[in-house]
Amino acid sequence: MRDEKKEPQALLPKSLVLLAVGLALQGCGGGGGGNGFLPIPAPAPAPAPAPVAPPSGPTAEQLKSTCNTLKGQVVEGVTITATARFEPKAPIYTSGFCQVLGTRAPFLDIEIDVPDNWTGRYWQQGGGGFDGRITSVVTTDAGGAVTAVSPVLALKGAVYAASNGGNRASVPAQAAPVVWGNGTDEGRQSATDYAYAALGTTLRFGKAVTKAFFGTAPSHSYFNGCSNGGRNAYIAAQRWPQEFDGIVSGCETMDMAGQTGAWLRAASLTGTPAALSPPQTSAAYAAALSACDALDGATDNLIGNPQACTFDPAVLECGQPGASTDPAICLGTAQVGTLKSFLSELKLQNGSTVLSGYSWGNGLGLGWGGLGGGFALLASGDPAWLTPGKQALFQLDTDYYMLGAGLARIGADHDKAAIASYVASGRKLISWHAGSDALLSPNDHFRNWTTMTGLAKSAGLADPNSATRFFIVPGAGHGGGGSLQEVDWASAIMGWVEKGDAPTQMTYTFTAGGTARSMPVCQYPKYPKYNGSGDVNAAASYACS
Repeated sequence: MRDEKKEPQALLPKSLVLLAVGLALQGCGGGGGGNGFLPIPAPAPAPAPAPVAPPSGPTAEQLKSTCNTLKGQVVEGVTITATARFEPKAPIYTSGFCQVLGTRAPFLDIEIDVPDNWTGRYWQQGGGGFDGRITSVVTTDAGGAVTAVSPVLALKGAVYAASNGGNRASVPAQAAPVVWGNGTDEGRQSATDYAYAALGTTLRFGKAVTKAFFGTAPSHSYFNGCSNGGRNAYIAAQRWPQEFDGIVSGCETMDMAGQTGAWLRAASLTGTPAALSPPQTSAAYAAALSACDALDGATDNLIGNPQACTFDPAVLECGQPGASTDPAICLGTAQVGTLKSFLSELKLQNGSTVLSGYSWGNGLGLGWGGLGGGFALLASGDPAWLTPGKQALFQLDTDYYMLGAGLARIGADHDKAAIASYVASGRKLISWHAGSDALLSPNDHFRNWTTMTGLAKSAGLADPNSATRFFIVPGAGHGGGGSLQEVDWASAIMGWVEKGDAPTQMTYTFTAGGTARSMPVCQYPKYPKYNGSGDVNAAASYACS
């Protein structure tokens, strides 16, 4: 497939310039109950030394020399603008590495990090939200000192690659989604970069830089991402299947047309009696949590068994015995209908399913218009979709087809058959979702993953479970479990690819209300059931049931 597609887009009204900054900033945060289309949270300090470098590789002095001489070179169409040498800093990282920064017009910025103790691995990291920033391998303090390094470099010895997705959130005129509708060639290329092309450029550049240091290609290559990074991961599987041995995709649905349709359908209710306020959505989630908390055997302030939660929002209607007496909190009849629609399948008039219903999460319906408008702009080229006025006119039964055709045309959506071919080839795919995600539907993700595995069987894979598995991170809000310190997806996918160790259960390590906790991450539809004794904050007290 070609990496360069261009679609005509309309001129952007100047009044929308400020919207870019606000929407780009949605992509910040981590686990819990956030509402942004999130990148993976910043990594914590590495707890153990990195693997030993292969003895036949270049010397440290040769690696330093390569780092110094790359600046200014053009590699795979990317101009290397800066290089920086990081010497070992125990205990955060025990091997030095070179950071290579590059740019390709109009607004694509890329970071490649090359460790001295390279183990032959290549790791490409997806973005989040509308991107606009690089998910760097390093975390620094206000003074610029390194406080953390991603474990894929510090512990796994992998070359690390990431990009800003083709736009710059810190520069309003170059920030998504507004830049995609400015009517210029630069804006159209930025949209294509975000859709898919930035991933291919980063891939080619990252592997070429690796070869410049070591004289050879990686022996194992991986892609990882959560939220928009999860979309990136599925794009990688369908467009560059030969380039990645293992892929981890989280908190996406494998169907952005359906997800965007659900977002815009909710946004169309804004300003009507059916719209929900933030206090109402928060109170509704609190009521559902109270009703469903113990369904996993433990009362611990999370919904660990969401498929068993059948809490009906009708009991929250104003005047009902269990409803709040506060008119700002209780729900009107139309608002009850809105919540029920979020929890039910969204269908076209012909009966086709657009999106499977959400599980209960904190923030259902909030922030959906900004994301839906951005993807509708990608699909149509019309920046009016960023405005509440245009979103209010959204009609599911007609506009859904526009979304499907447009997102496919620009390359931003998914080809389940192509993903199935990746899986059927024997390469490994871990799909996962946060169990209480209120932004992208975990149920729709599983539905589409199931469709994909059916296609893989049709392609000749007798047991899809041998190449792909689906996991739920219990009780997590959007992005929760995306950090490699929260769930060790790196060890899971590397162990599967390199040793044949198929993952069956992992551990979610997180902090809730100031308390350190851990819980099993179960292969869906299993859930973590409390054993009835022991510390409810310890994963050892649960079993996947």
